[in-house]
Amino acid sequence: MRWKSSMPGRGNMPGPEHVGHPATLMSRIESGQRIAILPAAVADGIAAGEVVDRPAAVVKELVENAIDARAVRIQVRVAAAGQELIEVVDDGHGVSPADLPVAFHRHATSKLRSLEELRTIRTLGFRGEALASIAAVSEVEAVSRRHDGGEGSRVKIQAGELLTAGSAGSPVGTRVTVEQLFFNTPARLKFLKQPATENAVISRLVGELALGNPSIGFSLEVDRRRVLETPGTGDLRATVATVYDNQTAAAMLSIDEAIVRGLISPPALHRGTREHIVILVNGRRIQHRNLVFAVEQAYRGLREPDRFPIAVLNLLVDPAEVDVNVHPTKREVRFRNEGAVFAALERACYHALRQSPLYELRATGGGPLLELRETAIVPGPAPGPATAESVVSPQANQPSLPPMAYVGQLLHGYLVAEAPDAAVLIDQHAAHERVLFDRILQRLERGEPASQLLLIPHDLDLTPPQVAAFQLHASWLQTLGFEGELFGPHTVRLRAAPSDMPEGRVERVLEVLLADLVGERTPDRRLRETAALIACHSAVRFGDAMTPESARQLLSSLALTAEPISCPHGRPTTLILPDDQLRRLFKRP
Repeated sequence: MRWKSSMPGRGNMPGPEHVGHPATLMSRIESGQRIAILPAAVADGIAAGEVVDRPAAVVKELVENAIDARAVRIQVRVAAAGQELIEVVDDGHGVSPADLPVAFHRHATSKLRSLEELRTIRTLGFRGEALASIAAVSEVEAVSRRHDGGEGSRVKIQAGELLTAGSAGSPVGTRVTVEQLFFNTPARLKFLKQPATENAVISRLVGELALGNPSIGFSLEVDRRRVLETPGTGDLRATVATVYDNQTAAAMLSIDEAIVRGLISPPALHRGTREHIVILVNGRRIQHRNLVFAVEQAYRGLREPDRFPIAVLNLLVDPAEVDVNVHPTKREVRFRNEGAVFAALERACYHALRQSPLYELRATGGGPLLELRETAIVPGPAPGPATAESVVSPQANQPSLPPMAYVGQLLHGYLVAEAPDAAVLIDQHAAHERVLFDRILQRLERGEPASQLLLIPHDLDLTPPQVAAFQLHASWLQTLGFEGELFGPHTVRLRAAPSDMPEGRVERVLEVLLADLVGERTPDRRLRETAALIACHSAVRFGDAMTPESARQLLSSLALTAEPISCPHGRPTTLILPDDQLRRLFKRP
């Protein structure tokens, strides 16, 4: 490359003062260091860092190669969170003996020949960087045989250097074995998470790839334990049943439109994070905030706050209308007309939701009333007879709630009480949340978790990442009151739960906690935050009917809390309407 200079007398060579502006570069130039082309090994190591940042990235690249090779079965084996072993075996088209060594050269690919082809690329891979990047930071053996005949071949590469190449017996397809990942880049090893976390990321990735390719049978083995096996029949619902669970698969709503196809959950089926919203473009798993938001928008008014739908949606877009060459990992894309794609996705989800039952039936006047168990409420003064004259008085030195007599429930969400010279409205969820929060926090601060055995053990079907999180943080969950053990590759048998928690909420609360842990949030967060999380998801819901006795018990317990006027998140629990204000509203003297 030649440099052009605007300074007279220097020809085509620039002076040091014209080569960039960063201070570090100038200091190197001024100290006499020459600009030099990096050695191939250094350049390969830098490039590898863009593509291979953790074991899951290796799995992604190898599995995508297998998908591009038209494999029908793909097997993934991992040991020691991928640091010791990652092996991907497929029954795809295979690679010829002449091409196999070339495949590990940087920018070597069979999927692209011209810039024009890049505009209509349909394969998952095309950059020719993945295998070279993996081989630069590990020991790799690849064995392959073409589907159209010929003998098999084998290559061994270490840190980017070809060690051996020759013939080998092999079934049709390819087997790539990666060992000692990052052995020559110790700095990268320091940034890896705990093995259970890395395993969870790998499990989630393979599950997403399986959801995007239901016609391929996937299997995943982690430390010699089978954690995932999909049927590969082309039935997306059957794949969802394997990756998630049978109940989730049965409840999902189908979308089959010109540009959008897949499954979404009904409003009553949701999760604690967005990680279950899987968006694909022409079969490619992508990360796109706006499209995730489009899915969420379709649920507006139908879902609870901080709860998110489950979705597997494939957008069928003309390859010329989408740019997949945005990032080395190919997880980000750009659309020529993003607004049209957003609208089509939101509309498809909206129509599917409106053509199916939207709400779970809640307790109403004609159904059973929700009874708060005595263990869910901080003990208060013994209640009197079940009459509207039963009065609750706060303890001395507590924040001021006036003495209140319970009157009734309004709109299945508010309790109505009468105080001296005032009417009081109480948000039943916020009030119960405050009661539970104080009790849970006191126990956690004393290190005295209160567990209760469940009448019947609960078998929870979890995703592979959730199983890994449960194993890694079992002691922390036990501190909170959860006790259980693995009962199969995807099932946790829960024997005990926090004593404050209604049994019907156990699975949801554990799911939320595991979602936080899968999201790599450390479990040793502040006790107040943990207590608030459990209290929020254990408390009576807005919309639940309450018996008069349960309502009085709640008001009694609220008066005994440290801060009865607000929930742990700062929302008010009560609204007091003084008599003089009511008179003004009704224009009375």
